[in-house]
Parts: sequence; structure tokens; C-alpha cells
Amino acid sequence: MRTQHMHNLRLSAVAAGMLLAFGPASAQELSAEELAQLTRPESSVSVGAGYVGGSGSRFGLYTGQEDGDTNFLGNADINRRDDATGTWLRLKGRNLGLDNRDLRVEHEQQGNWSYFLEYGEIQRHDPLTFSTPARGLGSSEQTIVVGGPLQSFTPEVKRETTTLGLGKQLGGGLSAQVRFRNERKDGDRHFGFYDVGVGPKFAAEPIDQTTQEFEATLGYVGDRLQLSGGYLGSFFRNQDKSLHLNGALGAEAAFNSHSISLPPDNEAHNVNLSGAYRFSPTTRGMFKVSYTQGRQNDSFGVPAAFGHDSLDGRVDTTLVTLGLASRPTSKMTLNANLRYEDRDDKTPRRMFFDPAFRNYTGSGFNSDTSRKTVTAKLDGTYRLPASLSLFGGVEWDERTREVPSSRSLDWRKETREWSARIGLRRSLADNLNGSLSYIHSDRSGGSYRTTSSYLFNDFFSGNGPNQSPQLINPIHWADRTRDKAKLSLDWSPRENLAVQVTAQYSNDDYGSIKGSPAGNDKGRAMTYSADATYSLSDDSKLSAWVSQDDSRMQQRTVMGWNNSVPLFLWRADLRSEGSNAGLRAQVRATAKLSLDAELRWADNRSEFKMRNAGASAVPDITFRQTTLSLTADYALARDRGLKLQLMHDRWRVSDSTWTGEHVYVDGTTANSSADQNINFIGLSAYFKWI
Repeated sequence: MRTQHMHNLRLSAVAAGMLLAFGPASAQELSAEELAQLTRPESSVSVGAGYVGGSGSRFGLYTGQEDGDTNFLGNADINRRDDATGTWLRLKGRNLGLDNRDLRVEHEQQGNWSYFLEYGEIQRHDPLTFSTPARGLGSSEQTIVVGGPLQSFTPEVKRETTTLGLGKQLGGGLSAQVRFRNERKDGDRHFGFYDVGVGPKFAAEPIDQTTQEFEATLGYVGDRLQLSGGYLGSFFRNQDKSLHLNGALGAEAAFNSHSISLPPDNEAHNVNLSGAYRFSPTTRGMFKVSYTQGRQNDSFGVPAAFGHDSLDGRVDTTLVTLGLASRPTSKMTLNANLRYEDRDDKTPRRMFFDPAFRNYTGSGFNSDTSRKTVTAKLDGTYRLPASLSLFGGVEWDERTREVPSSRSLDWRKETREWSARIGLRRSLADNLNGSLSYIHSDRSGGSYRTTSSYLFNDFFSGNGPNQSPQLINPIHWADRTRDKAKLSLDWSPRENLAVQVTAQYSNDDYGSIKGSPAGNDKGRAMTYSADATYSLSDDSKLSAWVSQDDSRMQQRTVMGWNNSVPLFLWRADLRSEGSNAGLRAQVRATAKLSLDAELRWADNRSEFKMRNAGASAVPDITFRQTTLSLTADYALARDRGLKLQLMHDRWRVSDSTWTGEHVYVDGTTANSSADQNINFIGLSAYFKWI
């Protein structure tokens, strides 16, 4: 879990700035208490309780708050500074009474040394509740029962993270940092397996994992040169090597083992060096060099059919990035960037399965995942007369990847894509700014390697051996032409009113392969958004926003396993549409009372529209959420007050995969309410001091 922390600025610098801005006379008018507030860090603590009522499991997905629960609400932000030594001590705590709590202690002497200790928890409570006859859930030994007594099971996963960091200024522009992070992950995740010839059956993946990271960095800052280099090591350990299944397994009993492997132990080691050099006041160069070695050499829970007890996996990744930023004239700025990445899979190629066993669709060998990527980019901006700025650029992306000897889709070893961008930015008036840009990109590549029809009984790719491919090729390497336009406006018709509007449209055209009737066809995406802020006074404002996005893709393919199954061409018109809107009022009602009211609304839909004979209809997936919240802050005095929080949250989900009852062949059902309504009320007291 990552938590961002904002460090306090040296408030003495803020006070000095006020003296420069307002002069000694204005500074003398400040009281001693007001001056102390500006020059010393403020601390605060809040404590209270919150109550949850209603029906729904999604509200407390990560906080653990459920219907009828009363939870402790606690936050702390404590800052101490010793002016004589320039030493800071900070203590920050968030959500201390909930399941996503974190606590950080930091101690530093500015310009000399620092250290911190951080602890965080986050627990995921699965929104699905299962009724299942399976036994042994939560362990690596589970028994599959068909038609037995049902028991209720709700998976949960808990993460606990501890991080320690140290820093030291060594003098002469040198500094060093060391960080160690330990994450413990426990719980269960809903799982399942396909019992060959029978159907899907329920199981639960046991989770007992540890991830450790160690990072050491040495930095240098000079007048022209900045350097940073170091080492990062990551170590993953899983206490459960495999999930062993017993009981009613049906056709699965034909296998020698009833075990399902779980994520294996692995580790990665990275060394890196990055830096920047200022050639002149207007030209600066940057670079980064990185080498990573990833290893997976964990013993298999059950030895492979050909005697291999480990993958002995190794992947070496080399990354080089070069950049140059320059302002050759007062009107022109240029940026150039070159990136090269080489992922070299050095895992030994061995046979792990007999492809003739049970018509296994593959060669039995592990695949080579090596790939290379080269990206080059050049962009710039030129200031024209009449408050106009012309900007644009070109980009080149080339990717090569190894081709597996056996695969279930047509493969492309090489793809190349170039794009060009041009745009105008102008100050249309004193209170109106706008920009318009256009991007054109074109992707192509080498010939497709068709699937090996009838070899190892791989997935069928044509009407016979060596025929043209007819399956959908992955959209990330299919031939594609893209045109994209973007418009943005920033308008301030009045001093206290600001409006921002953006609109974006893109269109994709995919080319067919050798005249095949199947493949990716067309795609398009549109996004519109607008937001406005109206200031009633220095401490009161109203805001509103609305956005709409609509993405569509047409795909065509052929269904068929081999020549014994009749082929039919079908089409899917995919669409994802979303609407979001909100209103917010932040008002200082009286000298002591502040109100913050917000209404948020979201509506999202995913459509599939399967067409033509033989295609199965897939129901649309819809999601709606309406949230109304109100926060009232009443200051009893300058250093203390009360805060009241009210919230109503309503969900509506229509997903045929999980809503209602999802039935496994062993009798397991997954229950999730389509309508969920939650009300929350919280009251807390806060205290502030300097």
C-alpha cells in the first residue's frame, strides 16, 4: 500500500514572504498569536464515532464498515519543530479505527539526516457471499462435495505493511537513502476450476504471502550535474505452494495429481543510474540506465511429467532512456527522447507436458517471452504573434517479440507505429484561453504467423491446413489508423467565476488480413467534460461538473475448434458508455459554522450485441451510483470544534455474472444484491494547537 505524504514548508520563509509582500507596517499589525500561526507548524487530533445503517456490502469493501456497526473515527497530524536545531518530528495517523488505517512517524534535521517508520493495514471484504458444500476452505487441503450441506463463506484478504526509511546528507552535494518494506498478505480469494467433462466447481485460493523490498540510493547534486543511482531488490515468498483437491472430482480423476499450483516464490534485482546535465542555461540533457534480473526457481508442488522440479526461470531486462530539452530561441522550446528496452527471457526451454495426453492444446514446452521496444519522440512549441503558440511533435514506436511454437491465436513478431501531433494554443481574450490539437497515427508490422492447425490439436484458424487466418488478432498489434482531436477552453467571464470545457474524439480503422472477413473492424471514442466554480466570498464557493464518455469497437471472428465443428462468422458491437455529474457547495454559514454539501451521480453501461447465427446473447452490464454527503464544522473556539458527517450512498448493479445467484455444478451459489443502500452518520471532536 502506498501513502502519499506532504511535508510542511519552512514557515519562517512564508513569514519572510509576507514581509516582502505587505511591508513592515502590515506585519506589525499582526498579533503575536497570528504571527505564531504563520511561523510555527499546526497540529491537530480528531476523535469520534460513526454508525452505518442499511443494506449493502460494497460500502465497506476496504473499511470493514457494515450495517449496524459503530466504528471509532480517529485521525492525527502532529508536528513539532525545534527552532534551535532545525529538527522536525511528525506523527500522522489516518482512519485509525477502520480496516484501512495507517500511521507514520518521521524525524529529521533539515539538511542533515532523516528517518521514518510507517505502518499500514488494508483489508478487502469480498462483496460476494458464497453458499457452498466445499470443505476445508481457508487451507491448502480442500474437499469438493457435490450436493452436500451448504455453509456460508465470505472471502477476505488482509495486507499489513511496515516500511523503514533512512536518509543522510553526506556533504559536497552527496546524499544517501535506504528503505526497507515488508508486506504480509493473508486470507482467501474466491477461486474455481473446470472439472473436465463436468463443469465449473468452487474452491478458494489460500493466501499466505510475504513481499519484501530493499532499496538503497546514492545521489549527487552539483551546479550542472545531478546523479542518482542505486539498487532495488524485491523478494516474494508464498507459504502455500499448491492447492490440493479431494473428493468428488469426476473426470478430473484421470489426472495423476489433483493439485493446482499457486503463485511461486520469485525475486528481482535492479541496479540503476539516472541523471541530468545542464549544458547551458537553455539546454539540459537527461539519461537513465537500468538493468533488472528476475528469477523464479521455486520447487513445483508436484514434479512435472518429464521430471523437472522447477522452471528455473530467468528474465533479464535492460532499459536505456536519453532525453534533451532545449530553448534555442526565446520563442521556441524543443524536447527529444529516445527509449530502448530489451527483455531477454533466458529460461531454459523444456517439455513439461505430453501434448498427446488428453488432447492437450499446446506443444508441452514453455514459451519464450523475449521482446524489444524502441521509442523515439520529438516535440516542441513555437510562440507566434497575436498570443498564438504552435505546438506539435512526432513519435516512433517499434516492438519485436518472440513467436511461440504453439499458440491459440495468430501471432505477429513485429509492429511499428508512428504518430504526428499538431496544435494551436491561444489567449482568445483577457478571460478566455483555448487550444486545439490533432494527432494522426498509423500502425503496421510484419506478416502474421498463423496458428499451427492440426499440429498438437491447436485451436482452429481456417477452413483447412495452411489457410488464411480467420480469428480476431489482438488489438494491440493489429494494423490500425487512428485520428484524434482535442479541444479545451478556459473561460473566466467574471472575477469570481471560472469555467473549463474539454472535448476529445478519436476514430480507429483496422485493416483486414489477406482479405479475411474476420478481425478487428472499427473503433471510436468520445469524451466531453465541463466544470465550473463560482466564488461567493473568500471562504465560500459553489462548483459543478459533468462528463460523458462513449467508446465503441466492432469485432468479427469465426467460431470453430477444428474441422469437425461447423464454422460460423459472428460479430460483436462492443460499447462502453459512462456519465458522471456532481454539485458541491462549500459555505461559511456563520463565523463559527462551515458547511460542505456534495451530490455525485454516475451511470455506466457495457454493451456486447452479439450478432449472427450461433452467437450467444450476452446481457448488458450496468452500474449506477448516487452519493449525497454533508459535512458541518462548528468551531467551539479557535483551537477546537465539532464535525458532523452525513452520507447516503445508493448502488444499482446489473451484472449477470454475479448478481442474483451464480450456480456452480457442485451446488455452490454466489449471492450479491443488485440494489444496495447505505446511510452513514459520524460525529467527531477535533483539537488544534501550535
